[in-house]
Amino acid sequence: MPMSDLEHGDGGSGSRALIPENYGRLVLLLPGDRRQEFTLSKARISIGRATTNDVVVPDSRVSRNHALLECSAAGCTVVDAGSPNGIWINGVRAERHLLKPGDTLVMGGATARFEAGVSETDEQMTSMNSVADMNTALSQVSLQMEVAETNTARLAVRAGGKTWEVALDQDTMTIGRSSGNDIVLDRESVSRHHARLERRGDKFVIQDLKSGNGTRVGAANIDQHVLADGDIIKIGDARLVYKAVFSSDDLTVVDQPHQPARNPVIVIPGMGGSKLWRGSELVWPNVRHLLSNVDELSFANQLEARGVLDEVVIIPNFIKLQQYSLLTDYLVEELGYETGRDLLEFAYDFRQDVRVSARKLAAVVEGWKVDAPITIIAHSLGCLLSRYYVERLGGKNRVGRLVLMGGPHSGAPHTFAAMVQGVNLFPLGLLDRWLRDVLAGWPSTYHLLPTYPCVITPTGTDMDILENGSWLPESRRALLATTREFRTELGTRSSVPTVSIFGYGLKTVTKIRFDCDASGLCRSISSVAELAGDGSVPERSACMEGTEIHPVRQHHGVMFVDSDVQKRLKLELTRRFNVSV
Repeated sequence: MPMSDLEHGDGGSGSRALIPENYGRLVLLLPGDRRQEFTLSKARISIGRATTNDVVVPDSRVSRNHALLECSAAGCTVVDAGSPNGIWINGVRAERHLLKPGDTLVMGGATARFEAGVSETDEQMTSMNSVADMNTALSQVSLQMEVAETNTARLAVRAGGKTWEVALDQDTMTIGRSSGNDIVLDRESVSRHHARLERRGDKFVIQDLKSGNGTRVGAANIDQHVLADGDIIKIGDARLVYKAVFSSDDLTVVDQPHQPARNPVIVIPGMGGSKLWRGSELVWPNVRHLLSNVDELSFANQLEARGVLDEVVIIPNFIKLQQYSLLTDYLVEELGYETGRDLLEFAYDFRQDVRVSARKLAAVVEGWKVDAPITIIAHSLGCLLSRYYVERLGGKNRVGRLVLMGGPHSGAPHTFAAMVQGVNLFPLGLLDRWLRDVLAGWPSTYHLLPTYPCVITPTGTDMDILENGSWLPESRRALLATTREFRTELGTRSSVPTVSIFGYGLKTVTKIRFDCDASGLCRSISSVAELAGDGSVPERSACMEGTEIHPVRQHHGVMFVDSDVQKRLKLELTRRFNVSV
């Protein structure tokens, strides 16, 4: 869709917002003409098969810890980490090599290409009518992932509806409303000179400076406090999350002499994250097959969900997802979970009404004989499913904690844009038209529509798209009524302790402007995009009211394999939190 009126969030409210380095990009070439692109903003990047690597290469011929990228202003050097199969640069085996743009790396059976600078990929919608069009589109888009620096302690700040990070790279830093502070929080509830951070050895201490409203860490008002990883500082109405330095070794408990106790976990994927079958035939994901069988995913077809996504899926103009099996692999390989005993994957038919899936989840939990309170880790649409189970189906009696990643708690504007029908709105081919028509037939799609004002008419007024169904064909307006019912039942808060992991700082559609005639047929549409989300869900939607928060600068479809998220998952699953927000 046309991205007019592109806006950039200013983020830091005058404070020293962290600006990520850019050392280039590593493009991993995947089977089926798919690509994953890693933006390199970290000085020392690990590559290998283990799920704790910055660049995970799920290939049996790639070692668990295969290679390192050492990056600086002078460039990136690839170093063999002692792998049996080695690294081949442009066809020649190398132990150490300074990469040039266009260099090709072969590790085991995987191929990658190094590129300089930021991605110039134009991911506007492109017309697809055939397999050839699909191949062309796949060569132009990729599953993107940010590889961020973790060897400097940081504060992730959420204030005034904006999110940014600050590197704790000084021995002393001040926080307050005055512009002279290192971290400026321009909020009435914040004192001019509110608090001070001090480095003491490898720790940071926060001290209240006799502020008017005080400083809290968790549930306690503090005068002085030694920060622990994941601590949430509340200053006025701003929240700051402390993120300690960590490496890949800090993401595991395996082989530690005293492994901490773990809560049982259920992993719930998002839209498109479960495999759908008809008998012995895999229907989703089966991209090439769908080109010639356009009605396979129609809601009228009965399909069975069996297993979570175990491959990267990219369908241009539609969906881009990393494999969810990497998340469960991390829990098993690095945190010691055992599938079936204290870990379950919940696959579900993501096309259907979320409430139907939630009832199936309730039945699964009822039959799972575990004693400790359950932690649910959910992504995207799975967050709404989890919340409905907790709030409406008795889940609060079994679930001790929700970890919700990229949750569309208030919906996402781009969902509306994907469903609008009209004349010459997009350069759509046959496959694109089918995808949009199929999406518009799924009850779950309507659950993702934005519930807050973000759709603007030509007169400048906000349109309540859940109440005013004029933009939809008459035959589908009943689905808006079921969505209104679902949203009322779901509510806006969680009755169990919850952490919202959400993306920020990436270009995300936050508003839609459109022009429709009296019959509801839309003739023009444009999007307003801001650096205010994960590329799909705006942070205002994913940052759920009344929860703990953990912001990450990461794309929606890969958030659940981000190393910063893995660190938070380890904290969540191996220690008890007592945090009031």
